[in-house]
Amino acid sequence: MRRLGYDGPLEASAACLRALCSAHLLAIPYEMLDTLDGEVPTLDLAATFDRVVRRRRGGTCLETTPLFGEFLHTLGFGVRLVAGQMWRVSNEWWPHWDHLALVVEAEGHSWLVDVGFLMLSPPQPLLMADEPQEQGGWRFRMVERDGYRTVLRAGADGVWGPVYRIGREHLEVADYAWIVDFHRTTEDSPLAGTVLCSRVLPDGKLVVMGDNFLRARDGRQEMEFLADSAEAERALAEVLHGHPHLVEKAVAAWEKARANRRESRRRIV
Repeated sequence: MRRLGYDGPLEASAACLRALCSAHLLAIPYEMLDTLDGEVPTLDLAATFDRVVRRRRGGTCLETTPLFGEFLHTLGFGVRLVAGQMWRVSNEWWPHWDHLALVVEAEGHSWLVDVGFLMLSPPQPLLMADEPQEQGGWRFRMVERDGYRTVLRAGADGVWGPVYRIGREHLEVADYAWIVDFHRTTEDSPLAGTVLCSRVLPDGKLVVMGDNFLRARDGRQEMEFLADSAEAERALAEVLHGHPHLVEKAVAAWEKARANRRESRRRIV
């Protein structure tokens, strides 16, 4: 609770769920700054607690989502950990179900809770119903499409597009442990060799993806190219606000990733 900056009531209510989810997303960034050094996400909850809470790190869906789900379970919520399949910018589904989210039961309703997504996703629990829900200047809804429950988000033009879709089965560690090795070894992994981090804002999200800095604020998105280390440091410091101990590490990782890409291009030529 200290890590989340939360001192409110703890009960299995929809109001408490919203408060805890918002506190988590505002306090804990998405980051995977260790992968360029060969470290991989841990799937052990005690180790994740040490990383995220005691050492004030961020995490990915493999770390923060199961940990937060266990916390909600201890408060009396019904919780299921489910797989997610992401929609790609190329307007097709990523072929792998390698995202993790939570389906939480509270006050007779099912809510989607996601505290480990890099890009823009619902910053509060999303009622799993086909009705628009405004959250932080953005509109989300969940629909049944092609047999799956699919999260949609409305763009600035009002057009609804997919974010990801979720499975129905509850997952145990053995069901998603493959994700770690997959992203370490596959050549087309979007996570391999790239600095990825993001932070939720009350009205949107800040995201660094390699050389790109995305500002998603109040229903609109702007992309900036990071041309050098100084620009990268400025962007990473903004994304990792409240975590100054991570900025130097993030800049070093960004410089290493850029150098690796340049070396790869040189070898190809």
